Amino acid sequence: MPLAPKGSSTVTLDLMKILGNPDWTHPLVRAKNIVAGPLRRALAHTGRWTPRTTAEIDTVQTETLMPTGDKPAQRRLVYAAARPEREVFQNLTYTPTGMGVVDGKIVERCSVRAPSIPDILKTPRHAAVERPRGTIIEAETPYTYGDWVGDFICALATSENIVEPLILPAFLAEKSYVKRDLKALGLSYVAATEPIRIATATVLRKRLPSYYWSHREVTAYRKAFSITPPQPQEGSTIYLGRFSAISESVQREYPTEAVAKIIKSVGGVVFDAREASPDKFNDIAAQTETVIADQGSALFGVMHWRTKNVIELTRRDWWHSANLFIAKASGVRNYAVIAVDGLDDAALRRRITGHLRAFDISA
Repeated sequence: MPLAPKGSSTVTLDLMKILGNPDWTHPLVRAKNIVAGPLRRALAHTGRWTPRTTAEIDTVQTETLMPTGDKPAQRRLVYAAARPEREVFQNLTYTPTGMGVVDGKIVERCSVRAPSIPDILKTPRHAAVERPRGTIIEAETPYTYGDWVGDFICALATSENIVEPLILPAFLAEKSYVKRDLKALGLSYVAATEPIRIATATVLRKRLPSYYWSHREVTAYRKAFSITPPQPQEGSTIYLGRFSAISESVQREYPTEAVAKIIKSVGGVVFDAREASPDKFNDIAAQTETVIADQGSALFGVMHWRTKNVIELTRRDWWHSANLFIAKASGVRNYAVIAVDGLDDAALRRRITGHLRAFDISA
């Protein structure tokens, strides 16, 4: 989901939220949105579900970050009205798709995304399972590892005294990285394979638009996972290549093999981003003074490292500034973006080595 100044990102996120489909670029998703949007608004108007209010979603622009290369200055967004850390609801029903139902209606601020039309029309009236307490997390997009870290881990890391168990939608609870991270955090969880009625439900609110992390969130992440980034080897360079990785959302291709050859030729090492995990990030920390990476959540590794320089490789029609803000909050000094569309191997080499020289790295 592109993170752009207020306006363009709203449209993109709306496409994803309306249909519960992570590939917002697909023509069918765009076409269905034309029909689904007005119907969802009509259902909200008639009281069938409760969306977030305009006051809750309004944002303002704050800090400006200026990457070099192919992207202009980016502005951090914050909510105009600060959201509370948590809210408590009585007799909330949580569905397998992550919808929070209060008094017979889906409430968006208690859900992992905005409801789809089927979610609204099939709002459960009864729950077969009951629990006295539990915590659920408000999110916007629950599709990828980046979403998991950006919304769910962020909420868990920055909140105190979490009421266990965590209640997760069935599709999310089965993901290997979810199980891994919750084990590392020492938190118990329950998969909502059928509607669960929670007598006293704590909702951890989403307090940041998209992934506009600051130093506070990065510090909380490092504390939660017991991370103390070591000093990297001077002059070390690593490439995080996606290779044949299949995205959980929008599919995109990068000239990974060509970039890998370039990085090896200048004395760098290559890391297969399909193997990315917190433990792997810790293992390669000594090699990360300069990081070159295909756009993706592997760049969240900067929270495990003391990286000075980043070169992010992206597509012109698919980029967001989440990694830029997380990198800044993690202590990265220099950040460049290269759009790889239409670049042959020679052009790629010129662009990459040009940025390395600008970072005062021999290339």
